[in-house]
Amino acid sequence: MNKIHTQIMDLTTLKAVVFELSQDIVPSRFEIAQQIDSSTIQLGFRTLEKLSWIEISWFAESPRIVSIQPPKRFGEKSTLARQLKHLLVNLALIEITQIGFERIVRFKLSSRPGKEIEKELIVELMGRHSNILLLDRAGKVITLGKQIKESQSRLRPIGTGDKYTSPPPLKGLIPNYSESFNSWKDNICLIPSTFKNSLKNTYQGISPALTLQIAGNSYKDANIIINQSVTTIELYTWKQIYKKWKEWLLDIENNNFNLNFEGPTDFVVWGKRKSESEKTKIGFRLSVYYSNKILERKINSIGVKLKHDLGSSKDDEKRKLEEQELLISNINDYIVMQNKANNLLAKKSPSKRQIIEAQKLFKDAKRKKRSRESILNRINFYKRKISEIENCELFLDSLIYGEDEHNKNKLDSINELKEEIEEYICIKKNKNSKSNRKKENCSTVKEIKSPSGLKIQIGGNNRQNELISLRKGKKGDLWFHAQESPGSHVVLKSSNGIVDEKDIQLAADLASLFSRARSNKKVPILMVPIENLQRISGSLPGTVSHRGGKVVWGRAERAEKYFHRK
Repeated sequence: MNKIHTQIMDLTTLKAVVFELSQDIVPSRFEIAQQIDSSTIQLGFRTLEKLSWIEISWFAESPRIVSIQPPKRFGEKSTLARQLKHLLVNLALIEITQIGFERIVRFKLSSRPGKEIEKELIVELMGRHSNILLLDRAGKVITLGKQIKESQSRLRPIGTGDKYTSPPPLKGLIPNYSESFNSWKDNICLIPSTFKNSLKNTYQGISPALTLQIAGNSYKDANIIINQSVTTIELYTWKQIYKKWKEWLLDIENNNFNLNFEGPTDFVVWGKRKSESEKTKIGFRLSVYYSNKILERKINSIGVKLKHDLGSSKDDEKRKLEEQELLISNINDYIVMQNKANNLLAKKSPSKRQIIEAQKLFKDAKRKKRSRESILNRINFYKRKISEIENCELFLDSLIYGEDEHNKNKLDSINELKEEIEEYICIKKNKNSKSNRKKENCSTVKEIKSPSGLKIQIGGNNRQNELISLRKGKKGDLWFHAQESPGSHVVLKSSNGIVDEKDIQLAADLASLFSRARSNKKVPILMVPIENLQRISGSLPGTVSHRGGKVVWGRAERAEKYFHRK
């Protein structure tokens, strides 16, 4: 696993994408714009062959320009999208430029090739200072991605109507292919520090990713080198790094770019020569990379919040359970009180005081007995709530740490689980009707084939459990669930064919894999004909009782091997 969480589009990557776009969409005519979120715009340019799309984002954690496949129609009515569509209508994209080692890209548009530039779309990819700005002929800002106020930046506040000024010039030397090894090494060693700091402070265009890429072929080796003091690095290592440095500069000079996902960072766009099999454009492959990273970030963000909410709810239910258990321990003496009252009345001639005392004891015992039933009901209620929360925690862990599912499906599943938790566990007030309308739509249920070719369905959340077990289950199907342990419902669709013993064993193994008891060597699994299930009203979706059935033993380890082999 790489150590850079999301690799930023650095100078080298930007040059690779700009070179590719210059070949693919210049010249072209602007046609459409849509804004998919507060910091991402998608633009469509019509070439002679087709409508090509690019995505520009000034989101601080992953600013980027990438090519994308034709997207769904969404966000055309946002203010920025409407402004761009109105201001760029009928204009031709005649040039895309990126100069030197600046991460600034200029999209130049005019009425037709050869005519005066009428508009410039400027994209600045500089971390949290990233932005997109549309300029008129005079260089004034017509519209932009985000306004920068003086309170945010005294150095360069900018808004609509302002004259565009470039960011402050880069510090450091301009990398030069013809610079000698001794000069290059002396410049870096001028102020003793770690290699990564010295290189970044000495030359322009240096990113954390590039530093790792020129230092070594693996993250582990490269990370050791870049954190060494420049005074302790051996001459042989210096020469190896200088060789990579020259290779990087030559590839930039010759526009020799190729994206690969091997090396010390998530991806590298230089160095490795392009093979015949690698025909997909760099921009498209990068868009997939960033889309996955964005989805991962969303999944993790929702997951962390849900974990916290579930943990808080479970602690609250446990506290209430402990209170009721303390009450029940203090109330079980009602039998002693009854016996004491009986003994008082059993005397030959009980006094008036003893009769009053006995009546009081009977009354208190009766009250305690009634309270006992109520407390026992509350104890059972809190225990059930804790079990439901643990079930949701299990589903959440399976979604977050599962590696077999596409991130888009994961996000759908985790959002569905979030709705369940908010509705049944951590109840939210003023829920909008939109989420209620979606309740009937379940995300994709996990399915695999049994050795005999029958479907085995695995519930990924409570609604999926209910869907496969109660709503879609047919007479003849078999239901599997870990005994006395939170877990997924597993349904073997035995109504569709003849069941083999291997099918039953696999279904039991899967039920153990997708349960809280998965770490046990063997897990007792309930196997019940699906027609013997009944929903428990007032509980979470998918909460069932059953008649009959038998116990089979499942092994999670065996299911995991089969699951990843399929």
